[in-house]
Parts: sequence; structure tokens; C-alpha cells
Amino acid sequence: KVEKGIFSLLQILKNLETDFKLSIVPVGENADREEMNYQKINFINCENKNDSIIKIYDSHNIFILPSFTEGHPQVVDESLSRLRPVIVFEEISHVIGDRKGIFVSKRNPISLSKTISHIMANYYSIEKKIMQNVLPTKDNFLKQMSNIIKEN
Repeated sequence: KVEKGIFSLLQILKNLETDFKLSIVPVGENADREEMNYQKINFINCENKNDSIIKIYDSHNIFILPSFTEGHPQVVDESLSRLRPVIVFEEISHVIGDRKGIFVSKRNPISLSKTISHIMANYYSIEKKIMQNVLPTKDNFLKQMSNIIKEN
């Protein structure tokens, strides 16, 4: 879907002078890989079995959420829980909230390159800041659900 921003991100990456590799975990089987054919892109099929999504986060340095619109994206918390910095574009900067480790870039190659370079140059100090986040846990979720059920 265009609103998910992947095609916009690919256009930016084609003009990015930073050395990088990008992995895309496509949603559904209709992902138009022909349109995304680019030598620095790796497509990862993930069924989220046996912690495979954890391995994907852990084998990458930065998570980029290229969406034009988002409410409360779970992938941001997932990435931060694996101590991976997140880059979002200005349109969805509201998702930052009080979380540490999320960086905002303008939707152009120069800004994205600067953001990536900043993160990589300060990676370990950023990881320490990410550790300060209070992220939702399964136990907290279950307690909240239990409390909601008890109230009704």
C-alpha cells in the first residue's frame, strides 16, 4: 500500500550515498517485488514462529518505519525492546511519545543519510537511552485486560 511508505523509501534509497543494506519483511503475498527490485534489498519471509521475528530485529541495526500514517505501531515497541533505534519520517513523528531511541528524518536522501550516520556514530549511547524506556509487556497487557474484565 502506498500509505505504508515503502515506495517512497525506495525512491529515497536510490539516491542515498550511504553504504547500506535494507531488509523488507513484506506483508502478504501480493508484495510487488518487481517494482522493488534493487540490489541492496533483501526480502525476508517471516511467519513469526519460533521467535523468527526476534532474530530479524537482532540481525539488523536500525528499524525504519516509512509510513505516511500510523496510530500506535506495535513494530516501534518491538524494535525498541530489541534495543534497535527507530527512524520515522515527519508525518508520523507523533508516535514518539515519551520513548527514547526514535529519530525523525525528513523524507529525502540527505536527511535520512544524516539520521543514519548519527545513529551509527552514537549507537551504544543510544542503546543505553533505549534501555530507559518503559515498554508494554505481555504481563502488563494481561493484567490490564484482567482489570477491564473485572470492572465489567
